[in-house]
Amino acid sequence: MTKIVESWVKFRKEPLRASFSTSLRSVNELTIVEFHIKTDDGHEVFGETVETPAITGDTLAQIEKDLRTVLPEALKNKEFETAASFFNSHISKLDVTKSAKCAVDIALNDLQAIIENRTLGQLLGSSVKHVTTDVTIPLTEISAIPNLIAERSDFPALKIKLGKDLVHKNIEKIRLVREIIGVKGLIRVDPNQAWSVEDSIEFLHHIEQDSLDIEYLEQPISAHNKVGMAAIRAQCSTKIMADESIYTVADLEELVNVQAIDLVNVKIIKSGGITPSIAIIKRAKELGVDFSIGSMMEGDKGVLGAYLLAGAYKPDYCHDLDAAWWALSTRFTYVEGKVSI
Repeated sequence: MTKIVESWVKFRKEPLRASFSTSLRSVNELTIVEFHIKTDDGHEVFGETVETPAITGDTLAQIEKDLRTVLPEALKNKEFETAASFFNSHISKLDVTKSAKCAVDIALNDLQAIIENRTLGQLLGSSVKHVTTDVTIPLTEISAIPNLIAERSDFPALKIKLGKDLVHKNIEKIRLVREIIGVKGLIRVDPNQAWSVEDSIEFLHHIEQDSLDIEYLEQPISAHNKVGMAAIRAQCSTKIMADESIYTVADLEELVNVQAIDLVNVKIIKSGGITPSIAIIKRAKELGVDFSIGSMMEGDKGVLGAYLLAGAYKPDYCHDLDAAWWALSTRFTYVEGKVSI
């Protein structure tokens, strides 16, 4: 039986092609945290994570501490059978950041794939050659939008980041986007919790009355205000997506119970890894809740996990996997709105 005997942490910097700005943060460079493990039979693998303190609350210092102290003790000399069984038995209940758990779980899935002489895609059930994705228009002035859209002209869907502007200003931005891309292009709107319930409802009423046709509104208000999300959904016909509101299966069930959502954005860093992300996806399917697979601004290892989950569980959907497009150096290729590796 394979045992994990050693672990260590590395860091690397990855610059972005441009500033990625939302109502929560602005990022120009990523610090990727690598968590490496070695087994008694000579296998070496690693997982990755990043800090997203404005979203998850997990800081780089907290993540590093977890990966250097608590998690190595949880791993060392434990017998390994499968990633899911090991994660659920030894990792899931630990009082550490989900970001750190994510790095460990990616490594565990890689280890299982190597032991079973399979690719990670084969292990997760993904056989597709590419996945369709949207691309983000970051928070910006309206005058910059035409050029940003021109740089993204081959993507089928645009995710528009909006902030605390007055409602009519945000409507102007969406009106301009619709004029540029035409009636067939998909528009997704993401304020990243910047709005009130009242402003969200006013925004959607204008969108619907003016036939500006957005696919969904993602996390318009505070992640903790699930009742507020339900109030928005009750008064508007546009689909409501949860992102920062959903970290766990319990979060999903609470959102469903208060009728707050039409779909959820599943991200492996938020969930704590591939294993808990699969649990959320499976529960969403049981509850009849639609879902999209997304990625943080993170390294290729993290994007790969999300990409493979998208290919395994919803291959024909346009997901939210543009993180590697923003990187100056990546293994991924983006062609005509499709990401592949």
